[in-house]
Amino acid sequence: MHNLKAADVMTPDLTVLSPSQKLQRAWEEMRAGRFRHIPVVDRQRRVLGVVTHRDLLASQGNLNRRIDEVMQSDIKAVGTETAAHEAAYLLLRHVIGCVPVVDAEERLVGIITESDFVRIAYTALGGRVAVDEIEAEEREADRV
Repeated sequence: MHNLKAADVMTPDLTVLSPSQKLQRAWEEMRAGRFRHIPVVDRQRRVLGVVTHRDLLASQGNLNRRIDEVMQSDIKAVGTETAAHEAAYLLLRHVIGCVPVVDAEERLVGIITESDFVRIAYTALGGRVAVDEIEAEEREADRV
């Protein structure tokens, strides 16, 4: 567990947004995917910023604004080979909820959130049922 890299703990399949899209789109994606952070990228998938659930709440219901008007652009990113504990340190030190993971060309390949570290803690503390199975059951229950 001490040798975990960012690539080992990141979420690789991401929803991304462009800076010119409206906050309404971010709101819809967050609701549908049940997440709180969406990377904002350019055409080459280089990270320009992150829009968060908190940003949406701060927009005071004006979801017609462009994402680049409210996104967080002072991003702390890590490479795929960065030690996972360094990513955790960035979350703690800068009081942020996510860290984008980029490849050697600075293109987005994943994201690490607080939830990813909670998953690791769950397993390390003896959790026996896979978190993904629990979440799948909860989503199914929500649909009923």
